[in-house]
Amino acid sequence: MFPETATPTTTFVIAVLIATAAQMLANRFRFPPILLWLLAGMALGPFGLHAMHVESMEGALHTLIELGLAIILFEGGLSLNLKELRANGWVVGRMVIFGPLLTISIGSTIAHMVTGIDWPLALLFGALVSVGGPTVILPIIRQMRLGRNISHVLTAEAMLIDVVGAILAIVFLQVALTPDMSGALIAEDILLKIAVGFFIGLAGGRLLAMLLSSSWSKDVEVRTILTLSSAWGVFLLSDSISSQAGLLAVLMMGATLQRMEVHDIQRLKHFKGSLSMLLISVLFVLLAANMNLGVMREYLYPGLLIFAILACYARPLAVLFSTFGSHLTLNESLYLSGMAPRGVVAAGITSLFALILKENGNTQSEMLVALVYIIIIISVMGYSLLARPLKTMLSIDGGDDRSVLIIGGGQIGAELGRALGEDREVRFLDLNAEVITSLKHSGYNAICGNALDPLYWEIIHAEEIGVVIVLTGSSDHNLLIARLASETFHTPEIYVALQEDGAEKHANLIHQLQARRIFAKPYNFTYWNDQAYRKRLLYESRYIEPDSLLINERMADVRIPHGVQPIAIVRDGKTMIPYDDLKFTEGDEIKMLLRPERMEEGQALILPPSSIKITES
Repeated sequence: MFPETATPTTTFVIAVLIATAAQMLANRFRFPPILLWLLAGMALGPFGLHAMHVESMEGALHTLIELGLAIILFEGGLSLNLKELRANGWVVGRMVIFGPLLTISIGSTIAHMVTGIDWPLALLFGALVSVGGPTVILPIIRQMRLGRNISHVLTAEAMLIDVVGAILAIVFLQVALTPDMSGALIAEDILLKIAVGFFIGLAGGRLLAMLLSSSWSKDVEVRTILTLSSAWGVFLLSDSISSQAGLLAVLMMGATLQRMEVHDIQRLKHFKGSLSMLLISVLFVLLAANMNLGVMREYLYPGLLIFAILACYARPLAVLFSTFGSHLTLNESLYLSGMAPRGVVAAGITSLFALILKENGNTQSEMLVALVYIIIIISVMGYSLLARPLKTMLSIDGGDDRSVLIIGGGQIGAELGRALGEDREVRFLDLNAEVITSLKHSGYNAICGNALDPLYWEIIHAEEIGVVIVLTGSSDHNLLIARLASETFHTPEIYVALQEDGAEKHANLIHQLQARRIFAKPYNFTYWNDQAYRKRLLYESRYIEPDSLLINERMADVRIPHGVQPIAIVRDGKTMIPYDDLKFTEGDEIKMLLRPERMEEGQALILPPSSIKITES
């Protein structure tokens, strides 16, 4: 870059462009974006190609790190779900305890022995690399379609260990900053920070919950901006009372808010919207660009050795202690041992603490950053590449292949779910609040929300679903949802309802998505839901007799009269979903909804293809 362009504005805009491009590439190739942020920043920074003059932003970098980290930790607290801890018993609880303790003790010892880093910084290093990576592990869970036991344990651990690791890192930072202080004074300072962070975070979370529940903040944009500004305000207030207390305060604020009765709290859990995501991604590009690659090269092999010991000894040992006597199988425990990536929180806290250490005259801050970032980069690359072969080698089952998510079906979707629910787990996602309320009262897992928003798929744990059925009134809309199910959540089986001419019009996209047309006939959403709402439909079951002309015929070829809607086929005690290529066999039970006044007494409800009828006549 020409010297005259080396301004803070130019550097920031270039970082924005790089961060955006990296995010797009990560989404396209399904890779954790933090890896591309870090690699791009290091390649284009002062120690690489020097396309970014990050030194021109040195004065603002500390502020950007603090504000970015405040958002990251607030979201960590907001995502902290104690129900997950209770649901998975002592496994997650023990992993959150044993994991950091073993990582700190083993990691700090090896780091001190291999690199000569001072003990206070070695302990801080151990605390920093004990922090998990939910931004890395969640895409892995979604893409690998892990079993429910493993996915719930990994998700809960990643969310909880962020909080534990951040608190431990703050404690050890104080030890590193005040090595000459007595233990009593250090303990007093730490307790002050914890007290300030706890009480201000608790008060801030309750106040924010009141504001979000008031008539002043009904608009979605206002709620997001209010949440963002409140998190920064609580961070600043706590930090002004006791340095680094702001980090604990925003954690506590997020944790308090998620326990309050706040409307649309799920959307706030994903308030990593355009502004916060932009801030975080740009922050990591700048941090990586500011990294001394010479120091990275110097400590590359020690970092690899430390990572190998943590991955092959500390992590398996922590999992062994945590899963002993649990409901997890040996192979599931081994898979947990092979999954411990580090991510955004570890990188952000490390960068902030390194600046604080440098400002206090610590000469080993660059070594600390280099070692932690080496662990982060290797863990993201290693665990992302290892996830699939390890799953295959250990024969880890994926999500429940017979579990069903019914989307947008209204009353007919509810009836379909009840029919399939005889031997399947059925979940619902619909914008019809009345239907969702009724299904919840019946004991179903049902969510009211827009199926085109990935947020609601995550709420209903779509990565566990084996079958998605999309039943809205628009073929175009159904196929958009089907694309989301296929490309984002990798659902094995997808069924879509199509209106008249929908199959021909969208043949290429249907083939691309490997989707199936449900009901084997055009579906009139308005008609059938209106009939169901008016209670004009009856259940009817018919069996395929040994001499039936329907045997071995495709559903797409048979004749299904108007007013008859097949909703399930029962074969050998298992429910099957009706679609074009399903062939009838002897003994099949066909479950249908029908308009009784449209049917004559003794009339066949499903007729063989017209060619067979003509031949017999």
